[in-house]
Amino acid sequence: MKRIKWIRETNETLLDLIFGCLIWSALAEIVGVLIVSDKISYTIGIVLGTVVAVSMSVSMERGLEKCLHMGSRKKGQWGMTIRSILRWLLMLVVVWAGLKFEAISFPGVILGIIGLKIAALLHMYTNTYVTRKLRGEGR
Repeated sequence: MKRIKWIRETNETLLDLIFGCLIWSALAEIVGVLIVSDKISYTIGIVLGTVVAVSMSVSMERGLEKCLHMGSRKKGQWGMTIRSILRWLLMLVVVWAGLKFEAISFPGVILGIIGLKIAALLHMYTNTYVTRKLRGEGR
């Protein structure tokens, strides 16, 4: 019940980005497992990259909400700048981990993080075929 309530109350665009990231990562995982030799490392990389992509989309949504309700324009700009820098640092740390540790596949991490960009491109389709159906809206 909490999940259904969360889906109905959450911003539709955020849901589209989250579901788009998950769909992209599932496809990348299925194709990648058929191709790569170290399946566990690849899976860890995909999962880690997807977690970063989803957390970045949640951070962007919450940051926008918070900054839009701030009193002054300067505070809003400063808040968004700080949040953007923190998102970049998180992404760089995970990419560095993919390069440094053999247990984490660098291509898997990159494919997981790129999921956020793919989700933004597929936003229209995700909204029509996934999000609205989960929310009980639309066709």
